[in-house]
Amino acid sequence: MILACPGCDSRYDVSGYPAGQQFRCRCGTVTTLEAPSSQAGLLACPHCGAGVAPNSNQCAHCSAELLLKACPRCLSRVFHGHKHCPECGSELGIAASGDVGKDHPCPRCDVALRPRLVGDIVIDECAKCLGLFLDQIAIKRVVTDREQSRADALLGALPKHAIHTAVKPGERMYLKCPTCRAVMNRKQFANGAGVIVDVCKSHGTFFDVGELPAIIEFVIQGGLEKAARNELDRQRQELRSERDRVNAAAASMRFEAPARHGAGGALVDLLFSLFN
Repeated sequence: MILACPGCDSRYDVSGYPAGQQFRCRCGTVTTLEAPSSQAGLLACPHCGAGVAPNSNQCAHCSAELLLKACPRCLSRVFHGHKHCPECGSELGIAASGDVGKDHPCPRCDVALRPRLVGDIVIDECAKCLGLFLDQIAIKRVVTDREQSRADALLGALPKHAIHTAVKPGERMYLKCPTCRAVMNRKQFANGAGVIVDVCKSHGTFFDVGELPAIIEFVIQGGLEKAARNELDRQRQELRSERDRVNAAAASMRFEAPARHGAGGALVDLLFSLFN
């Protein structure tokens, strides 16, 4: 069973623990494991939408197996296959983040990261270097949703700082993910952003101090759209250059061998007609 912390939405695997057991989240919130409800929160098949009885284990319409599980936040019963709990709206597909109370070390200086809830986003923050680690859900909310209130809340809560793209002497160049400890990839956040971040494809992204505010402002100002247009223009230019090169090669072949006939000459003529 997966249990969600009501304070920061961190998810923990509490399978095998009895109802009434208390757990302390890494954010300091104490949560009591309640007994799950015996009925599903939504009496509809998650595959076809047909109505089903509370005690059904198979949809009569599409024959899909209907396995029950508990919502990690409100513990109401929901059918396996739903993306969100119909009772509280919590996202059901978020996996457990680890053992209860386990600290995540800062990739930059090894100090334990501490979660902080800013609006509806949980950021793992280092008190020493002020670096931030955001999981994939938080990144999606910042970049994809782009709600102005969310951006304003983050900009107001985070310190602004000069961005250094070059690694300082004695500073780590390649950082390890605080969750899986695998070496993260260093990459530019987006073309034109001017910010190099460290990315773990499975768990999230680490931002040095000042980098996340700079990226938020980049997104607000339409930087992602501009980067996408620039990339499209670059691809078009490459296609035009390749087309011109092929046309030039075809024209050269036709000029050098004007008397060539038969299958070879016909092939050259066909290629020339295709690219002109």
